[in-house]
Amino acid sequence: MESAGHSLSQAQCNWAFDIFLQFDCLSNPFPIHDTHSFNDMRHCYFQLKHELDLLLHKSHSKVQLLRHATKGSVVCLVAATIGLVITAVVIASHAFVALVAAPICAACVPSKMAKEELVHLVQLDVATKGIFFLHNHLETVNCLVGRLYDAVEYYKRLVRFALERGKDRYPIQEVVKQLHRKHSNFLEELLGLEEHLCLCFTAINKARGHLLDYLLHQNQDPD
Repeated sequence: MESAGHSLSQAQCNWAFDIFLQFDCLSNPFPIHDTHSFNDMRHCYFQLKHELDLLLHKSHSKVQLLRHATKGSVVCLVAATIGLVITAVVIASHAFVALVAAPICAACVPSKMAKEELVHLVQLDVATKGIFFLHNHLETVNCLVGRLYDAVEYYKRLVRFALERGKDRYPIQEVVKQLHRKHSNFLEELLGLEEHLCLCFTAINKARGHLLDYLLHQNQDPD
């Protein structure tokens, strides 16, 4: 209101009083923060993140184990080759080829498994990070909605304060000043909520895509 910084005429106070009556009849457009449905959604994402963290730890341990197995196979291959070189002096060449082929194949199996598990680990890590960022966005949205809800409830208390005193100019004028003073901050928080909602929807789409990639990779695994 342009005249918020100046004294209001009785006509302006009457007009403000009518607006206050309309505002008082409206319900708060923002839900109470920490509502049951929102808490359920946050809990689901928290559980999903926890399960992905466990899978990530398990996959990381498996990669480390396969890498150690690969190193062990290489050591066995070297030892076997040295032994076979000595034995080759008295053994036919075709027998030597058959013996040396076995440790080579054994060394290749852990290495191949490690590479496959590493791909699985990278996909799982991306999916876990996506859920982590999504969970943070949801927490931010919840806080912003809570602040906006509290702000509207505060405005409604101010308006009721003025309505309870009838069309007296002084309380109406003071309430108008308070509303005008907090208007810009309310708009900033409203824009902040809009921005984080867009980020949240983007995070949901990315997390869903990463999870689908991970699940498809799991379904393609032979085991």
